[in-house]
Amino acid sequence: MLNPTDERVIPTKDIRTHENHQQILASTVLDILYKEEKPANTLALMAITEKDLFPSENWNYVFGLASYTKRIGVSSIYRLQNSKLDSLNFDLCLKRLINISSHEIGHMFKMKHCITAHCVMNGSNGLHETDLSPNRLCSECQKKLQLARGFDLQKD
Repeated sequence: MLNPTDERVIPTKDIRTHENHQQILASTVLDILYKEEKPANTLALMAITEKDLFPSENWNYVFGLASYTKRIGVSSIYRLQNSKLDSLNFDLCLKRLINISSHEIGHMFKMKHCITAHCVMNGSNGLHETDLSPNRLCSECQKKLQLARGFDLQKD
């Protein structure tokens, strides 16, 4: 498996400097994850990085990115911590990370953005929206996931 601390796996062409810090092209992380051998029982694979991510040259940043078809994704804590991660902002950063990662995992199961305000699949354009968004699917998205995956919402 990928050594999570080895940044040398990211090609230099996919690293840029933006606002005085380094960013990694998010799709490169997905490509690397896709090539990695995964355990047989893997349903989805999420990478988490402390580095900032960008999805394309014309975007400033992205909190996370996932593949609709390969069930792989990446989330970054870089913009979720308000400042350097410490004991004072850890809980808020973790809440945000759970929200962003839950959204990206939804994409891994082919879920599109939702128009319901109180749904994790509603897109987020900044931390304020992320902080207001729940980390759960709305009832309609739960039904969509149930139909797609074939599980029983009523079962204990």
